[in-house]
Amino acid sequence: MSGGGLRRLRRDPLGHFLLLGALLFAAYALLGGGRSRTDAANPVVIGAGEVRWLTETWSRQWRREPTQEELRDLVNGLVREELLARAARDMRLDEDDVIVRRRLAQKLEFVLRDTAADGEPTDAELERLLAEHPERFRVEARRSFTQVLFSASRADPRGDAAHALRRLSASRHPAPERWGDPQLLPESLRDADEQSVVAAFGPAFAREVFLLDVGSWSGPVGSGYGQHLVRVDTATAARQRGLPEARAEVLELWRTVKAAEREARTLAELRERYGVVLDEGVRRMIEPSRIVPASWTGQP
Repeated sequence: MSGGGLRRLRRDPLGHFLLLGALLFAAYALLGGGRSRTDAANPVVIGAGEVRWLTETWSRQWRREPTQEELRDLVNGLVREELLARAARDMRLDEDDVIVRRRLAQKLEFVLRDTAADGEPTDAELERLLAEHPERFRVEARRSFTQVLFSASRADPRGDAAHALRRLSASRHPAPERWGDPQLLPESLRDADEQSVVAAFGPAFAREVFLLDVGSWSGPVGSGYGQHLVRVDTATAARQRGLPEARAEVLELWRTVKAAEREARTLAELRERYGVVLDEGVRRMIEPSRIVPASWTGQP
């Protein structure tokens, strides 16, 4: 191009556009973006291991193995996902992305949990864990009972209930419900623990019911609804389950504890590797024990 032509191109807005386009095209080519290539050094590889992982993941979710068509869709989906993910990483779309960061952290947590409890505990370890957490393996006391309500809307519900109890004691064929009031409450509960009784009648009623003798009418027992006559039919005392009965739950607790210990050790190691610095104001806003072990005071 002659000098005059170049000067005219510089003055012409269309010339500006063409020059800018040429520069961008050259830069893109130099960076390798204009080449159609296959990264032979790191191709997408789908082998027997990946197929086995897809099959196991599907089976855990759906409680059956995938059909051939479903497995083919899973493999095609994995290839598509891997290709898009690699392209996204090449474009640096994963940088400073909160969703990607959370997913990576979550994935590492899953890996830590899966590898935390390698091996099996001894019975002595499980017995020790059971003894350390007795409340988790306690069978609560239970009661089966029938109740008759004397409504709080009466002038003297407690006196009426006491009078009915005396008549019951003197009757050969007691039918206490004919002396009580209609109610929306359950007339009886079967094999109920204390929390179930609390939910139906309130805490004061529940506490007293669990102190009553079995087999006879008792009362009056107060609640927010009035006064009750109660007959406890069966009573089961609270007890602690031993290892033979609670083994599955104790084993699950052992795995949970081991996973927590592994996570704490890993976070301590990561803190030593990467360092954690908190500004004074930030340090007052968070719980350092949620990041690293509680022994850390906040300094890297």
